[in-house]
Amino acid sequence: MVVLRVIDGDTLEVRGEGGVLPKGTVARVRLLEIDAPERGACFADDATDRTAELLPPGSRVRAERDTELTDRYDRYLLYVWNEEGTFVNESLVRSGHAEADLHPPNDKHWPRISKAEDAARQAGAGLWTACPEPPKTSAPPPDPPDSPAPDTPARPDLPDGPPAGVPDVDCSDLSGPVRVGPDDPHRLDRDGDGIGCDTG
Repeated sequence: MVVLRVIDGDTLEVRGEGGVLPKGTVARVRLLEIDAPERGACFADDATDRTAELLPPGSRVRAERDTELTDRYDRYLLYVWNEEGTFVNESLVRSGHAEADLHPPNDKHWPRISKAEDAARQAGAGLWTACPEPPKTSAPPPDPPDSPAPDTPARPDLPDGPPAGVPDVDCSDLSGPVRVGPDDPHRLDRDGDGIGCDTG
C-alpha cells in the first residue's frame, strides 16, 4: 500500500494495492498496539513529524493485520513496515513518540512493543521526559469528599464521547467536540473542562 498522508502520530491515510487493502481503496490506518499524543497535547507535533519521517507520503509500506482488521470507525488496524524494513509501530514506541497500548484480541506483537516502551522509559526518550505527565501514568487527583457532584453535564448540546473499550479513539476520528465523563477513557479532554476535542 502507498502512504497518502500522515494524519497524526498513529493514524495515516493510504491507498491499497491488493492484499490487506484492496487495490485502489483509500482508507485510514490506525497503527496497532500504540497510542501517540493527541493533537494539541505535549509532544503531539513531534510524534506526527516522526511518523511522517518514517512513512513519507508516496512511500510504499508492508502491512500486517491481526485478529480484527477494522474498527467501528472503518479504520484498518495494522502493523506497518516502511520501505527500509523498519517496524514503524515498534520504532515509534522505542523512540518515545508513542506509548504501547494493548487492545485485545489484537496482540500479535505485544511482547516486542511493550519491551520497546520499557526501553524508552528507562532511556527517558521522547515524551517520557519532554512531557511533565506521560498520559497513561498520570491520574487526575480525586475530588475532595465534600465536593458536590455537578448537577448537569458540561455543554448538554454536545454529543456524548465514545465509550470505553476498543478501539482507542483520537480527536481526528470525531467530527467535533464531545462531552466526556470523569473517566475520559480516550483522553480527549486535555484541559479538564468536561469537553473533549475542543482545543487544537
